Amino acid sequence: MRAALVLIHRYGGLAMAPFLIIAGLTGSVLVFMPELDAWLNPELYTVREAAVARSLTSLVSEIETRRPELEVAAVLMPARADRSLSMFVQPKAGYPPLKDDQLFVDPATGQILGERYYAAFRMDTAHILPFLRRVHYSLYIPGVFGIWLMGVVALIWTADCFVGFALTLPRARPFWRKWRPIWRMKRGAGRFRFNLDIHRASGLWLWPALFLVALSSVALNLPDQVFRPVLSMLLPTSPEIWEQPSIRLPPDATIGFGEAVAIAERTAEQRVWTQKPAAIFLLRDRGQYLVSFNGNRQAGLGASSLLLDAADGGIVHIDEAGAGKAGDIVAGLMLPIHTGDVVGLPGRILVCLTGLVVALLSITGVYVWWKKRVPRLMRRRMMAATSRPSARIGEVHAAE
Repeated sequence: MRAALVLIHRYGGLAMAPFLIIAGLTGSVLVFMPELDAWLNPELYTVREAAVARSLTSLVSEIETRRPELEVAAVLMPARADRSLSMFVQPKAGYPPLKDDQLFVDPATGQILGERYYAAFRMDTAHILPFLRRVHYSLYIPGVFGIWLMGVVALIWTADCFVGFALTLPRARPFWRKWRPIWRMKRGAGRFRFNLDIHRASGLWLWPALFLVALSSVALNLPDQVFRPVLSMLLPTSPEIWEQPSIRLPPDATIGFGEAVAIAERTAEQRVWTQKPAAIFLLRDRGQYLVSFNGNRQAGLGASSLLLDAADGGIVHIDEAGAGKAGDIVAGLMLPIHTGDVVGLPGRILVCLTGLVVALLSITGVYVWWKKRVPRLMRRRMMAATSRPSARIGEVHAAE
């Protein structure tokens, strides 16, 4: 049994290593993406003069009037009074693709502070973090193939967490006396032992964080293919917000972004939510608004969401973080666990450290495999060399 686990861990780890190195390093940076993006691009995020914000509906209407080739699909609300709001836009029917799909707007004046194409393959300060984000979850492979690929890697990683842990368990007694050294670094050890100790000890100390990040990666990349079907077999779950019935968007009498936010805020107040609206999406093909909360990344069980009828503002569905069936709570926890927001800043720091350890585990694992592989190859060559004379003698006798 142990020999089989060794093979699974060895070759599964080698197959995952390049992907986990990329995911770990990029993930450790992306944990602080909002702060880093604002620091790298102050001209996009900083509002020069503090003033009363205008109605969101009037801002969206003004932008669409000023730029008739586009329509606003989503608005990200500013986390602070001195920050711009962000609008994601798409080409209006009959117009060619847009050069940029994200606008940064002064909420008081309506001035467009800057633009960028969010998923562009560019290395300048405006695009580097969105680029790394796409690399993190899809390797920048177009379509869903990259997302599925990283999801499969996460699935193997989740299983390998248990395999790797099992391989650290001692086979002899007394159990703790044999297991305790694996949790520590041996002083004065050589390079091979140093890398082996890092690989085993860091994996043990951070095992819960590594497992949760791996599991949440499966949930985010393969939600409908793997995570929710398995979760539904283990725990009771409710239909997702996307499974609610949709309506056709009427040609007129449609409420604006501002009205949708106001309705969402009143509903949140009635339900005693402490979170603030973070993003508003106009789902034109469904005739609905989706309002997501938790703009300041507060610690908690995830972000609550409201689905509104875009024609009359009626509440279609409420998805409250930490509420509902057991499976709903677990599913809602996956994103805040992955980002570390479940416990606030300490959690984000832990996830950042975990990303670095993921890369370190992959690098040290490859190194240990390579150092062990060289003696194995030498032994095979020596055995092959010593067996050749006997084989030749056998051939001679057979010929006689």
